[in-house]
Amino acid sequence: MFDKEFQEDKYECCPVCSGEINCWRVKNVGTKLFKIDQCRSCRFTFVNPRPSWQFILTYYNGSGHGCGTNNKAPTLESVRSQELREPNSVIDANRIVKTCNALLRDAAVPRKLLDVGCGYGFFSNQALCDGFRVTALEMAQIERQIAIEMTKLDIIASSFEEFNSTAGSFDVILMSQILEHALDVNVWIEKASQLVRTDGLVVIAVPNFGSIFRMIMQENEPFIIPPAHLNFFQYKSLSKLLERHRFIIEKTQWVSRIPKSAFEKHLKLHLTTTYQTLHTLSSMSLKIIDTLRLGMFINVYARKSGN
Repeated sequence: MFDKEFQEDKYECCPVCSGEINCWRVKNVGTKLFKIDQCRSCRFTFVNPRPSWQFILTYYNGSGHGCGTNNKAPTLESVRSQELREPNSVIDANRIVKTCNALLRDAAVPRKLLDVGCGYGFFSNQALCDGFRVTALEMAQIERQIAIEMTKLDIIASSFEEFNSTAGSFDVILMSQILEHALDVNVWIEKASQLVRTDGLVVIAVPNFGSIFRMIMQENEPFIIPPAHLNFFQYKSLSKLLERHRFIIEKTQWVSRIPKSAFEKHLKLHLTTTYQTLHTLSSMSLKIIDTLRLGMFINVYARKSGN
Protein backbone atom coordinates (compact mmCIF):
# COMPACT_ATOMS: atom_id res chain seq x y z
CA MET A 1 0.00 0.00 0.00
CA PHE A 2 1.03 3.60 -0.54
CA ASP A 3 1.93 5.42 2.65
CA LYS A 4 -0.88 7.48 4.22
CA GLU A 5 1.49 10.45 4.51
CA PHE A 6 1.33 10.59 0.70
CA GLN A 7 -2.45 10.91 0.45
CA GLU A 8 -2.57 14.66 1.13
CA ASP A 9 -2.95 15.80 -2.47
CA LYS A 10 -3.11 14.07 -5.83
CA TYR A 11 -2.65 15.69 -9.23
CA GLU A 12 -5.14 14.66 -11.92
CA CYS A 13 -3.12 16.40 -14.64
CA CYS A 14 0.39 17.74 -15.09
CA PRO A 15 1.12 20.62 -12.67
CA VAL A 16 3.51 22.17 -15.19
CA CYS A 17 1.50 22.19 -18.44
CA SER A 18 -1.90 20.65 -17.48
CA GLY A 19 -1.23 17.76 -19.86
CA GLU A 20 -2.46 14.21 -19.48
CA ILE A 21 -0.50 12.04 -17.05
CA ASN A 22 0.19 8.30 -16.88
CA CYS A 23 1.89 6.13 -14.29
CA TRP A 24 5.61 5.92 -15.14
CA ARG A 25 6.81 3.63 -12.34
CA VAL A 26 5.93 2.40 -8.86
CA LYS A 27 9.12 2.39 -6.80
CA ASN A 28 9.70 0.51 -3.58
CA VAL A 29 11.94 2.43 -1.17
CA GLY A 30 12.47 0.62 2.10
CA THR A 31 9.03 -0.55 3.20
CA LYS A 32 7.12 2.09 1.23
CA LEU A 33 5.75 2.28 -2.29
CA PHE A 34 5.82 5.51 -4.27
CA LYS A 35 3.80 6.03 -7.43
CA ILE A 36 5.61 8.18 -10.00
CA ASP A 37 3.55 9.77 -12.78
CA GLN A 38 4.72 11.37 -16.02
CA CYS A 39 3.18 14.01 -18.31
CA ARG A 40 2.64 12.79 -21.86
CA SER A 41 3.27 16.29 -23.21
CA CYS A 42 6.15 18.04 -21.37
CA ARG A 43 7.48 14.82 -19.76
CA PHE A 44 7.51 16.28 -16.25
CA THR A 45 7.79 13.31 -13.90
CA PHE A 46 6.72 13.47 -10.26
CA VAL A 47 5.69 11.54 -7.17
CA ASN A 48 1.89 11.40 -7.07
CA PRO A 49 0.11 11.55 -4.62
CA ARG A 50 2.10 14.21 -2.80
CA PRO A 51 3.23 14.21 0.85
CA SER A 52 1.60 16.33 3.52
CA TRP A 53 3.18 19.65 4.54
CA GLN A 54 3.75 18.22 8.02
CA PHE A 55 5.70 15.34 6.50
CA ILE A 56 7.94 17.82 4.63
CA LEU A 57 8.61 19.85 7.79
CA THR A 58 9.44 16.75 9.82
CA TYR A 59 11.62 15.27 7.09
CA TYR A 60 13.81 18.36 6.64
CA ASN A 61 13.95 19.74 10.18
CA GLY A 62 16.69 17.23 10.87
CA SER A 63 19.75 16.76 8.71
CA GLY A 64 19.04 16.64 5.01
CA HIS A 65 22.24 14.68 4.36
CA GLY A 66 22.13 12.40 7.39
CA CYS A 67 25.33 11.21 9.03
CA GLY A 68 28.80 11.76 7.75
CA THR A 69 31.54 9.19 7.41
CA ASN A 70 31.81 6.40 10.00
CA ASN A 71 28.27 7.19 11.20
CA LYS A 72 29.44 10.50 12.64
CA ALA A 73 27.56 13.73 12.07
CA PRO A 74 29.44 15.97 9.61
CA THR A 75 31.42 18.96 10.83
CA LEU A 76 32.81 21.95 8.98
CA GLU A 77 36.23 20.28 9.02
CA SER A 78 34.94 16.96 7.63
CA VAL A 79 32.87 18.73 4.95
CA ARG A 80 35.87 20.78 3.82
CA SER A 81 38.09 17.68 3.83
CA GLN A 82 35.61 15.82 1.66
CA GLU A 83 35.44 18.78 -0.71
CA LEU A 84 39.24 18.81 -1.02
CA ARG A 85 39.14 15.13 -2.00
CA GLU A 86 36.18 15.56 -4.38
CA PRO A 87 35.91 19.29 -5.30
CA ASN A 88 32.37 19.28 -6.66
CA SER A 89 30.51 22.01 -4.76
CA VAL A 90 33.36 24.52 -5.02
CA ILE A 91 33.63 24.00 -8.80
CA ASP A 92 29.88 24.28 -9.31
CA ALA A 93 29.56 27.32 -7.05
CA ASN A 94 32.38 29.14 -8.84
CA ARG A 95 30.87 28.45 -12.28
CA ILE A 96 27.31 29.40 -11.33
CA VAL A 97 28.13 32.58 -9.40
CA LYS A 98 30.48 33.87 -12.10
CA THR A 99 27.87 33.12 -14.78
CA CYS A 100 25.33 35.12 -12.76
CA ASN A 101 27.69 38.08 -12.57
CA ALA A 102 28.23 37.92 -16.33
CA LEU A 103 24.49 37.79 -17.11
CA LEU A 104 23.27 40.51 -14.73
CA ARG A 105 22.43 43.87 -16.29
CA ASP A 106 22.48 47.28 -14.61
CA ALA A 107 22.43 45.76 -11.14
CA ALA A 108 23.30 48.00 -8.22
CA VAL A 109 26.36 47.04 -6.16
CA PRO A 110 26.35 45.07 -3.97
CA ARG A 111 24.09 42.69 -5.88
CA LYS A 112 21.66 40.73 -3.73
CA LEU A 113 21.38 36.94 -3.90
CA LEU A 114 18.93 34.60 -2.15
CA ASP A 115 20.31 31.07 -1.70
CA VAL A 116 17.31 28.75 -1.23
CA GLY A 117 18.31 25.60 0.64
CA CYS A 118 21.96 26.61 1.00
CA GLY A 119 23.11 23.26 2.43
CA TYR A 120 26.63 23.49 3.81
CA GLY A 121 27.06 27.00 2.41
CA PHE A 122 29.50 26.56 -0.50
CA PHE A 123 27.41 28.61 -2.94
CA SER A 124 26.67 31.35 -0.41
CA ASN A 125 30.36 31.51 0.44
CA GLN A 126 31.35 31.87 -3.23
CA ALA A 127 28.70 34.57 -3.75
CA LEU A 128 30.09 36.51 -0.77
CA CYS A 129 33.61 36.22 -2.22
CA ASP A 130 32.29 37.59 -5.53
CA GLY A 131 30.77 40.64 -3.87
CA PHE A 132 27.12 39.63 -3.47
CA ARG A 133 25.05 40.52 -0.42
CA VAL A 134 23.67 37.08 0.50
CA THR A 135 20.52 35.90 2.25
CA ALA A 136 20.44 32.13 2.79
CA LEU A 137 17.76 29.66 3.86
CA GLU A 138 18.28 26.16 5.23
CA MET A 139 15.78 24.01 7.11
CA ALA A 140 18.11 21.13 8.05
CA GLN A 141 19.77 21.81 11.39
CA ILE A 142 23.20 20.23 10.82
CA GLU A 143 23.68 21.78 7.37
CA ARG A 144 22.53 25.16 8.68
CA GLN A 145 25.05 25.15 11.54
CA ILE A 146 27.92 24.23 9.21
CA ALA A 147 26.83 26.94 6.75
CA ILE A 148 26.83 29.50 9.58
CA GLU A 149 30.40 28.50 10.51
CA MET A 150 31.53 28.61 6.88
CA THR A 151 29.94 31.91 5.82
CA LYS A 152 29.52 33.79 9.14
CA LEU A 153 25.99 34.60 7.91
CA ASP A 154 22.83 34.38 9.98
CA ILE A 155 21.33 31.49 7.98
CA ILE A 156 17.54 31.58 8.20
CA ALA A 157 15.83 28.40 9.45
CA SER A 158 12.90 28.61 7.05
CA SER A 159 11.31 26.88 4.12
CA PHE A 160 11.02 28.88 0.93
CA GLU A 161 7.22 28.77 1.28
CA GLU A 162 7.39 30.49 4.69
CA PHE A 163 10.14 32.99 3.87
CA ASN A 164 9.03 36.64 3.58
CA SER A 165 10.81 39.54 1.91
CA THR A 166 10.05 42.68 -0.07
CA ALA A 167 8.87 42.12 -3.65
CA GLY A 168 11.66 42.56 -6.20
CA SER A 169 14.34 42.73 -3.52
CA PHE A 170 16.82 40.24 -5.07
CA ASP A 171 18.96 40.32 -8.19
CA VAL A 172 19.46 36.53 -8.15
CA ILE A 173 17.51 33.67 -6.61
CA LEU A 174 19.55 30.47 -6.55
CA MET A 175 17.95 27.02 -6.26
CA SER A 176 20.82 24.54 -6.45
CA GLN A 177 19.78 20.88 -6.03
CA ILE A 178 16.59 21.91 -4.21
CA LEU A 179 13.67 22.22 -6.66
CA GLU A 180 13.48 18.44 -6.93
CA HIS A 181 12.44 18.47 -3.24
CA ALA A 182 9.67 21.10 -3.55
CA LEU A 183 6.13 20.14 -2.59
CA ASP A 184 4.57 22.50 -5.17
CA VAL A 185 6.90 23.64 -7.96
CA ASN A 186 4.46 26.32 -9.15
CA VAL A 187 4.39 27.92 -5.71
CA TRP A 188 8.19 28.03 -5.69
CA ILE A 189 8.65 29.57 -9.14
CA GLU A 190 5.81 32.05 -8.65
CA LYS A 191 7.33 33.13 -5.35
CA ALA A 192 10.70 33.49 -7.05
CA SER A 193 9.02 35.68 -9.66
CA GLN A 194 7.68 37.93 -6.90
CA LEU A 195 10.97 38.22 -4.99
CA VAL A 196 13.38 38.76 -7.89
CA ARG A 197 13.53 42.14 -9.61
CA THR A 198 12.47 42.60 -13.22
CA ASP A 199 15.44 41.58 -15.39
CA GLY A 200 16.88 39.62 -12.47
CA LEU A 201 17.80 35.94 -12.57
CA VAL A 202 16.47 32.69 -11.20
CA VAL A 203 19.14 30.00 -11.35
CA ILE A 204 18.12 26.35 -11.05
CA ALA A 205 20.40 23.32 -10.87
CA VAL A 206 18.66 19.92 -10.81
CA PRO A 207 19.38 16.30 -11.76
CA ASN A 208 18.61 15.79 -15.44
CA PHE A 209 15.80 13.27 -15.95
CA GLY A 210 16.74 13.33 -19.62
CA SER A 211 20.32 12.16 -18.99
CA ILE A 212 21.75 9.11 -20.70
CA PHE A 213 22.41 7.61 -17.27
CA ARG A 214 18.73 7.85 -16.28
CA MET A 215 17.70 6.38 -19.64
CA ILE A 216 19.91 3.37 -19.00
CA MET A 217 19.13 2.89 -15.32
CA GLN A 218 15.46 3.98 -15.45
CA GLU A 219 13.95 4.18 -11.93
CA ASN A 220 17.16 2.75 -10.42
CA GLU A 221 19.11 5.91 -11.23
CA PRO A 222 20.53 7.35 -7.95
CA PHE A 223 18.48 10.56 -8.21
CA ILE A 224 15.09 8.77 -8.38
CA ILE A 225 14.83 8.66 -4.59
CA PRO A 226 11.38 9.42 -3.17
CA PRO A 227 10.47 10.83 -0.73
CA ALA A 228 13.64 12.97 -0.74
CA HIS A 229 13.14 13.81 -4.44
CA LEU A 230 9.58 14.46 -5.53
CA ASN A 231 10.14 16.12 -8.93
CA PHE A 232 12.18 14.96 -11.91
CA PHE A 233 12.94 17.53 -14.61
CA GLN A 234 14.40 17.46 -18.07
CA TYR A 235 14.97 20.58 -20.16
CA LYS A 236 11.51 20.64 -21.78
CA SER A 237 9.53 20.44 -18.54
CA LEU A 238 11.81 22.90 -16.71
CA SER A 239 11.56 25.45 -19.52
CA LYS A 240 7.75 25.06 -19.59
CA LEU A 241 7.57 25.71 -15.85
CA LEU A 242 9.72 28.83 -16.08
CA GLU A 243 7.85 30.22 -19.08
CA ARG A 244 4.58 29.77 -17.22
CA HIS A 245 5.82 32.19 -14.56
CA ARG A 246 7.24 34.87 -16.89
CA PHE A 247 10.87 33.75 -17.07
CA ILE A 248 12.96 33.56 -20.23
CA ILE A 249 15.84 31.09 -20.27
CA GLU A 250 19.08 32.84 -21.21
CA LYS A 251 21.64 30.10 -20.69
CA THR A 252 21.69 26.36 -20.02
CA GLN A 253 24.60 24.18 -18.94
CA TRP A 254 24.74 20.37 -18.83
CA VAL A 255 27.17 19.11 -16.20
CA SER A 256 28.42 15.57 -15.52
CA ARG A 257 31.03 14.37 -13.08
CA ILE A 258 32.05 10.95 -11.77
CA PRO A 259 33.84 11.05 -8.39
CA LYS A 260 37.43 9.84 -8.34
CA SER A 261 36.44 7.56 -5.45
CA ALA A 262 34.32 5.55 -7.88
CA PHE A 263 37.57 4.45 -9.56
CA GLU A 264 39.52 4.05 -6.34
CA LYS A 265 37.05 1.48 -5.03
CA HIS A 266 37.77 -0.82 -7.96
CA LEU A 267 41.48 -0.30 -8.48
CA LYS A 268 44.47 -1.14 -6.32
CA LEU A 269 46.36 1.91 -5.14
CA HIS A 270 49.58 0.94 -6.97
CA LEU A 271 47.80 0.92 -10.35
CA THR A 272 48.26 4.68 -10.72
CA THR A 273 48.72 4.58 -14.49
CA THR A 274 45.51 2.60 -14.99
CA TYR A 275 43.67 4.91 -12.62
CA GLN A 276 44.81 8.08 -14.36
CA THR A 277 44.03 6.65 -17.80
CA LEU A 278 40.50 5.59 -16.83
CA HIS A 279 39.80 8.89 -15.11
CA THR A 280 41.00 10.87 -18.14
CA LEU A 281 38.94 8.77 -20.56
CA SER A 282 35.82 9.11 -18.39
CA SER A 283 36.22 12.90 -18.20
CA MET A 284 36.49 13.12 -21.99
CA SER A 285 33.40 10.91 -22.41
CA LEU A 286 31.39 13.02 -19.98
CA LYS A 287 32.27 16.20 -21.89
CA ILE A 288 30.87 14.62 -25.06
CA ILE A 289 27.72 13.58 -23.19
CA ASP A 290 27.26 17.13 -21.87
CA THR A 291 27.69 18.55 -25.37
CA LEU A 292 24.88 16.25 -26.53
CA ARG A 293 22.68 17.60 -23.68
CA LEU A 294 22.52 14.20 -22.03
CA GLY A 295 24.49 15.09 -18.89
CA MET A 296 23.71 14.31 -15.27
CA PHE A 297 22.64 17.80 -14.22
CA ILE A 298 20.97 20.82 -15.82
CA ASN A 299 21.91 24.38 -14.81
CA VAL A 300 19.37 26.91 -16.11
CA TYR A 301 19.70 30.71 -15.90
CA ALA A 302 16.32 32.39 -16.49
CA ARG A 303 15.59 36.12 -16.59
CA LYS A 304 12.39 37.62 -15.24
CA SER A 305 10.49 39.28 -18.04
CA GLY A 306 9.00 42.73 -17.62
CA ASN A 307 5.84 41.65 -19.54
